Amino acid sequence: MAAVAQTPSEPTGCPGFGMGDLRRCLATGEYGLLKDCPLFESNFMQVTKTGDVANRVTMGIAATSPSLELPDLMLLGFIGENQHLELGPDFNGELLPLKFVRLYIHDESRFQLKVRLANGRTFYLQLLTHPLKQEHVFGQWVRLLYRLRFYHSDAPIKEERACTLGEEEDVRGNQGFLYLPPQN
Repeated sequence: MAAVAQTPSEPTGCPGFGMGDLRRCLATGEYGLLKDCPLFESNFMQVTKTGDVANRVTMGIAATSPSLELPDLMLLGFIGENQHLELGPDFNGELLPLKFVRLYIHDESRFQLKVRLANGRTFYLQLLTHPLKQEHVFGQWVRLLYRLRFYHSDAPIKEERACTLGEEEDVRGNQGFLYLPPQN
């Protein structure tokens, strides 16, 4: 299992930005094909419907090949109890093709994104970065989401409707959490 020290959110994969947590994990060599992929990442807090912090997460959007015009993969890394990013050898469900994911701006004033999976699960991520950089970094996410939505309108999520935060639950009663079992 790779572990990387937690650092403030800096999107990577763009000129002028440093190496982020996911990029460092991928660079350790355990992930072969993904270690050189174009990657845009930031640190987030997973928040509940009431705004409580549930988890610290690093989310990255990647292209599995440098020749792709647009990204095709979402990577999620969870911050463990030791305050390090932990990625298991198989990602335990943290590596998702973008065709099964929809990303939305949930609350621009709180720098929150909404992530909706094809199975109906929905969770919310609030950008975790230096306050002076929040608007800039969130603006980069907004631009990325616009491009993904524009080009990926054929995603397999059939029913789209506006929901209030209190209405978001999948059929099994999950309340917007992406639960991943602890990694040993």
